[in-house]
Amino acid sequence: MNWGHKITIVIALFIIAMLSMVYLAFQQTNEMVETNYYDKELKYQLKIDAAENLNSISSNEVLVAQNEKYVQVSLPKNTIKSFARGSIEFYKSDDKSKDKNLSFEPDSNGVFRIDGKEFVSGLYKVRLQWQSNDKSYYREQDLMVQK
Repeated sequence: MNWGHKITIVIALFIIAMLSMVYLAFQQTNEMVETNYYDKELKYQLKIDAAENLNSISSNEVLVAQNEKYVQVSLPKNTIKSFARGSIEFYKSDDKSKDKNLSFEPDSNGVFRIDGKEFVSGLYKVRLQWQSNDKSYYREQDLMVQK
């Protein structure tokens, strides 16, 4: 085989590799984690204030945890009495169809349970926010759901 054939083979392999990379790049999905991302960013100071409200009454304790049957939300005791409304968002970054947005109201012990069957295994980013005593509270944490 002469040097002309070798150069032709190298160029052909290079073109095949580049076309394969272009094909793989078009197969990727690049969706944003949230819709209305920019609107939510403008309201971010409110979340910072709500997180500071929570930190002033509670340390960095885990508010959302999983046990055998449930995903359990446990609010600090001093925010239960005058609980107004709350929402919890579960974001699964690798599959948007598994996201969950719920309104919740805890029981008299400050606990709210969600059936574990509603979740698939994997990492969720949990955003918990509620109002009590005319103040807003906010916590964001990661939750590893295991089945």
